[in-house]
Amino acid sequence: MVRNYSRPMTAAKYAPWLAALVILAGIVAFSLVLWLQFAQGEQPCSICVYQRLADLAVIVIVTMGFFWKGPARRGLWILAALYALLGAALAGWQWHLTQMAADQIETCSSVEVFQGGPALGSLGNDFASTLSGHGSCALAGTKSLAGWPITHWSMVFFLGCAMLLLIAQWLSGRVRN
Repeated sequence: MVRNYSRPMTAAKYAPWLAALVILAGIVAFSLVLWLQFAQGEQPCSICVYQRLADLAVIVIVTMGFFWKGPARRGLWILAALYALLGAALAGWQWHLTQMAADQIETCSSVEVFQGGPALGSLGNDFASTLSGHGSCALAGTKSLAGWPITHWSMVFFLGCAMLLLIAQWLSGRVRN
């Protein structure tokens, strides 16, 4: 008689993998927007900057969830899902601006989250420009990547992250049989 010593993978063990997938997707998305800005010359608007902040919040909060177990982890993942939904709402608002008023809106409010300065050198100035918005939110929403508007990609990304995080927190709460 052959014994099987491998334990079956319970549903709760999939939760960290889903959360890790969200972190990986967030890093890829943030890297992509930095490439669009610095390599392709696409300047972000204020709504784009707020979406970047939502992406960073999701990455940081989900990562923090790996240091706790149980209800604390589940709460952090729900919080990260809420930030992802906020990012999706911002992408939806930018999509609305693009559809309804691209030719009427000159600029949206400028935002500078981080001030660059001589003490930080060129790295500080690059970081400051990463988190500062320029130009029209409606016109920024018309830019496309691989034939699809960036606002659409952003909305799909954030909604996908929210869905994965909600599934992960649900799985992590399941009791082992």
